[in-house]
Amino acid sequence: MSRLRAAIDLARLGLRSPGRLLKGLYHLSTIESCRHHVVSGYGLAEGLPQVDLLELLGGKQQLIGSYSFLDGTSRPTDIALLRGLASRTSCRRYIEFGTWRGESLANVAPLVEEAWAISFSADQMRSAGMPESAVKAAHFFSGELPNRTLIEANTQTYDYSELEGKFDLVFVDADHEHPGVTIDTRNAFRLLRDEHSVIVWHDYGKDYETVNWPVLRGILDGCPDDAHRGRIRHVSNTLCAIYTRQDLPAYRPERFLPDKVFDMTLNVQRPR
Repeated sequence: MSRLRAAIDLARLGLRSPGRLLKGLYHLSTIESCRHHVVSGYGLAEGLPQVDLLELLGGKQQLIGSYSFLDGTSRPTDIALLRGLASRTSCRRYIEFGTWRGESLANVAPLVEEAWAISFSADQMRSAGMPESAVKAAHFFSGELPNRTLIEANTQTYDYSELEGKFDLVFVDADHEHPGVTIDTRNAFRLLRDEHSVIVWHDYGKDYETVNWPVLRGILDGCPDDAHRGRIRHVSNTLCAIYTRQDLPAYRPERFLPDKVFDMTLNVQRPR
């Protein structure tokens, strides 16, 4: 598309829907501002180095259930990553920031002793402008988990003092704007139990190979120091970033070129 044609289309959109145009321009400017911040402040023009998903799964197959294939959920490989990390013998207590239908929670809970979640209450969801159908869908898959503890609160304002140092695996999947991710990241590090504990951030990628710059900025800004930042990687074939002290080889992948192949079996049924 030529620049002139683009300018004409933007002008028409501005006349028809000025609010939509301003919102889109603000969104683009925010992304570019975050990208510039990451590049100039942290030198990561290509985003995070990558670690191989297979290194974290240890070659084990992961059976994923309670999955909707609807908008707003993690990808199957994201949940496979969480299950692989939760199945380690050192992982007993799991917490996620931001749970909605509960697909990730339902998949991880059977593998750990305790599964915690911090998420908006129904009234908070309504106040945030979410439709009633979204409120109704909350905890669809996780409401009856016997080892679940649900805290209905805003992850950015909750007092974590009683939870500090108690968790082996933290999954951050609440607000995806950089101020919110920054706050959630600071709190996530406070919850880690020991040197084996791990943090996983969702939506580091807008897709499998494209950086979500506001989320990456929030992750990096929220880290305690450069030593911790140096241990954060993108997990291949997922939308996730990970903090781990496990020594894993990092690399820069060749875009579009597969380096592994997945087999999948789908079993579809009506919800009980």
